[in-house]
Amino acid sequence: MRIARLSLSVSSWLALACGAAQPTPPAEPPAAEVAAPAPESAKPAASADADKPPSDASAEAPPAPAAPQKEEADPNATREVTYVVVPEGLKISVAGVRFAVSASAVQVASGWGVKLSVVATALDGKVHSLSNPKSGPLAFAGSVSRKGKSEPDAFGDERSADGEQEVSADAPAKFNRTWPANGVRVLGAGDSLDLQVALWGLGSDKDSRRPVKKFCHVRMNVDKGKPRAIVEPPQGIAK
Repeated sequence: MRIARLSLSVSSWLALACGAAQPTPPAEPPAAEVAAPAPESAKPAASADADKPPSDASAEAPPAPAAPQKEEADPNATREVTYVVVPEGLKISVAGVRFAVSASAVQVASGWGVKLSVVATALDGKVHSLSNPKSGPLAFAGSVSRKGKSEPDAFGDERSADGEQEVSADAPAKFNRTWPANGVRVLGAGDSLDLQVALWGLGSDKDSRRPVKKFCHVRMNVDKGKPRAIVEPPQGIAK
């Protein structure tokens, strides 16, 4: 009898325990309170369009390239210079102007110097502008080899002031310059001159003028009698 009561008690306890462990299902929330899933944010129009393949019209008709702009002339472009040796001296053509250059020996005090004469003519029918500082359009540099001296005497111009000389289409322009300047020792017997000549500036107007650094070369050796001055293309230019 004791065992039976224990069994009943255990069975009753299990039944109660099972009944208590079974949860009571919660009541469903009202339809209005059910949280709906957040909608997926729509892609921006630009992104959506970017994902689309290009239409046939855009593939067949690409945008026309922009018309190339007209290139302006480079003010620092290399200028072509031509040299023609003639019996009278040298003819030089550059930037629409032809220069006829001649050189001659001139007696200065008890020695000799060189006179360079130039006639400039416009070939293109336009007006051209030459820089014309105090010493004139021509710039001198070079050296003198003196008899009995191992090292030549070098010299070079320094520009002073500025002016303008026009080369018109109607009439040629003429100018000249003599070496040596006042106060510089002249050439004597056994001396020789190596003279590099340039133009201070040449252009179609004052603002476009640029130097012509290699204009011509003059050489002269003094021996017996009157020396002969020779004008020729600059050193390094094929003759």
